[in-house]
Amino acid sequence: MTGARNPYWHQSMFWSDLGPDVGYEAIGLVDSMLPTVGVWAKATKADTPKAVVEATGEGMRSETEGEGAESSPVPTEPPAPVPSELSEEFGKGVVFYMNGKRVVGVVLWNVFNRMPIARKIVKEGKDQDDLNELAKLFDIHKS
Repeated sequence: MTGARNPYWHQSMFWSDLGPDVGYEAIGLVDSMLPTVGVWAKATKADTPKAVVEATGEGMRSETEGEGAESSPVPTEPPAPVPSELSEEFGKGVVFYMNGKRVVGVVLWNVFNRMPIARKIVKEGKDQDDLNELAKLFDIHKS
């Protein structure tokens, strides 16, 4: 645009906070037709949009979404209880969207402030043999 003839590369991203306890950030091709590989970890109370807002002082991005919501006129059945041995909370993780061995998209689920890492992985377009090792770049196993 300025005549320098230098290429400009920027991968757009999107995010959403689904209330105070769940949030995600995504970049690249996050197409449901692509194969995915998820690497999950146990979540802590610090792994929520609310905790990030409190730690950083940002405004809560979804604080008004629940205001004015009417209750459902149709009663719903409560979910069946989950056996305690199956109820471990793996509430944070990284989902890689794959094209062959290349990562073409990334969703960070309750993993915040790591978008530059995801952006770099998508931009490099390298073949990836071990996605568990790649997920370690996002520090998802830290408490």
